[in-house]
This record gives sequence, structure tokens and C-alpha cells, in this order.
Amino acid sequence: MNYTEARKLLLKVFIGFLSMTALVAILSVLSRNFGEPQIKVLATTFSIAGGSICAMACAGFIERKGGKAVGIVGILAASVAAPLVIIGVWGDIHEHEYWKTTETFIVLSIALAQVCLLHSPNLAASYRWTQPVSAILIGLLALQISVAVWGEIKDEGYYRFMAALSVLVVLATLVVPICSRLGAKADEGRPKQGPDIGEVAHVPEQLVLHRLSGAIFADQLGRRYEVTEIQAGPGDAANGGSGTLPGDSGDADIVSVSPDEKGERR
Repeated sequence: MNYTEARKLLLKVFIGFLSMTALVAILSVLSRNFGEPQIKVLATTFSIAGGSICAMACAGFIERKGGKAVGIVGILAASVAAPLVIIGVWGDIHEHEYWKTTETFIVLSIALAQVCLLHSPNLAASYRWTQPVSAILIGLLALQISVAVWGEIKDEGYYRFMAALSVLVVLATLVVPICSRLGAKADEGRPKQGPDIGEVAHVPEQLVLHRLSGAIFADQLGRRYEVTEIQAGPGDAANGGSGTLPGDSGDADIVSVSPDEKGERR
């Protein structure tokens, strides 16, 4: 499955239904007739748009990180939540169990999409702990919401704790992107050690990459590279170049490349 193409398709679907939502809202305002049919149409378009956003986030996570288990579950949850809302709205379903199930899938799809978004950046090692912590907080909040929906809890203390947990989730959602930027700035501000005057002018940079898919790799800052293997020359061993691809004898690649260019396996 090509998750890049899937994400592009979901983006087109999102833009299309968002445009339809705007059109329905404009027509309703101009016609001064905003009744139940218009509300159902808006609910339908918002449901599909929201499901597309969640599915896009999960597809992007699979593409960047290769986390198929979490990403696929998130895409499936979004694919189930949107139709359940549409069927419930147009079918005038009033059964509590139906809407409890729908709300559970909505919460699950949103939670997994948020986890995928927060785990997409490649953080520096000193900030990487924020990602699993944010995933735990989001999981606890989603579980607490689902328990409240199915158990019909009315205890005020329960919802106070839920509000406090929600604040922590918002904090984690803000902290992870900030840590991503801090790591990038720290790397940019690090002094570059160039070769001495007496050394050879062309000295390849050593870059540790991890595989995303096929020949596509990424470094610790999230910059992507396309790496192709070339035949080793007779003098390569004497030049001291070395490196292995994932799946060979090593765990990482050391390549001489610049961003968005093809690298040479050494």
C-alpha cells in the first residue's frame, strides 16, 4: 500500500468536503433557510473532513516512521467513525448504545491521530522522552472519556480529574513541537569542525540515517535522503570510507550526502 498516495487522496477528499461545507453554509445564510436538512449536510461534511484529517495524520506517521500497527488502527477507526456519524444523523437513530459506540470510535480515531502527529518529528535524544509521555497521557484521557460515556458517570470529581488530564495533554501537544524546534536550533548552532589546511579539500560528511521505506532514509532531524548503492572502486577501502545499510551487518548508514540529494553508499 502506497501511504503517500493515500495521504494525497485523503487531503483531496478533505479539501473537497471542506469546500462543500463552506458552500452549504453560504447558501443557508443567503437563503435564510437553515433547517434540519442543512444541519445534516454540515454534519456529514464535517464528519468526512474530520475523518480525513485523522486518517491523514496516521498515514503520514506510517510513511515517516513505518509504524504500521498504530497507523492502520487509526485509519480504520477514522474510517468507521465517520460512517457511523453519517448513518446516525440521516437515519435519525436514537439508541444510546449506537451513539456510545460512535463516540468511542471518534475518541479512538482522534487519540491515535494525535499520537501519530506527536511521534512524527525526529526529536533530539534529550527531548525524546516527551513523545511516549504524551502518548500515555492521550491514552489515559481517551480511556477516561470512553469510561465516562459507557458508564454514564455523574461524579463531579471524575470530571475534575478529566479536566486536569486534558490540561496535561494540551501541554504535551505544545511541548513536543517546541522540543523539535529546539533540537533543530541546537544542531544548527553547533560549531562545524572543518578539515585543517593541510588536509584534503574534499572531505565527506558522515551522516547516520535510518530507513523509512525502500531507498528513502531520514536523519535525526527528519531531513530525508534518497540513497543509492554504487559499485565500490578499487581504492575505496584505502580511503577509509565505510558504512552498512539496515538489513546488512550494521544498524545504520554512514553516507556522504546533502539534503534531498542522492547519497553514495560507502
